[in-house]
Amino acid sequence: MLNEMGKAQKYRMPRIALTVIAVALFVLQWLLGDFPVWLFAAPINILLCALWLIALWEGYRRRATSTVVQYLLSAEATYTALGVAATIALVLGLQSEPAMTSWPVVGGILFVQSILTLVILRGWRNENGVRWRFLITHCGLWLAVASAFFGAPDKQILRVQVGSAPTREALSEQGRRSYLDYELRLDDFEVEHSKSGTPERFCASVAVDDKVVDIEVNSPYSPRFGEDIYLMNYAPDGCLLQVVREPWRGITATGIALLLLGAFMLFMQGFQKRAR
Repeated sequence: MLNEMGKAQKYRMPRIALTVIAVALFVLQWLLGDFPVWLFAAPINILLCALWLIALWEGYRRRATSTVVQYLLSAEATYTALGVAATIALVLGLQSEPAMTSWPVVGGILFVQSILTLVILRGWRNENGVRWRFLITHCGLWLAVASAFFGAPDKQILRVQVGSAPTREALSEQGRRSYLDYELRLDDFEVEHSKSGTPERFCASVAVDDKVVDIEVNSPYSPRFGEDIYLMNYAPDGCLLQVVREPWRGITATGIALLLLGAFMLFMQGFQKRAR
């Protein structure tokens, strides 16, 4: 009982600080609107990620004297992080992109990611050596979350109006003009109708440089890994394409692969125990 009271008193300030930060994030959302993700594109996001990791590493090294780090490594903080992660997943599932750039969601993801990083630093090895399954699974989750969080500023969504003349010009969501490293030209457009006369299939034949490809609604063309071209709309003078670039997709794929490997290792461990 005394031990629990001591912990409650010890973690009083970290709890207050966490509550103040949470309230401040909602106030910032109300006053300023969405978080300006685009301001933190590479190399700023990479630099901030490195500084954040260094700060966590230094904090972990000084955990014996740091009440904040001790709190972040406590079971209470872990349960709080799980609750925050579940809430964020629910919000993103209902609202997707608009909620991803809100101040509370950005702060919540950073909180969860910070605790995950500290957990990895604490648990990646024990007296028997490296805990490979733990390390692979948690690093996979870390990479998947980090690529979505720190990679968000580098994601580009461009709109391209394509007609009979080749074009490289595209517009970003902020209205800034940019140029693709390949030319797009509309070669043909087909609309298939159902028996009732309702359009049911739209297909644009687009020349990407010298290669003609078919792009349908919800069936994009990928000129390279991490970049997709979607069909958005069609007009008599051409069609509207959307180019989505995700430079961090490879890191996301690596994280998912590590998660699957960790799950497979867990399955094999359980299988071996049953075999005994």
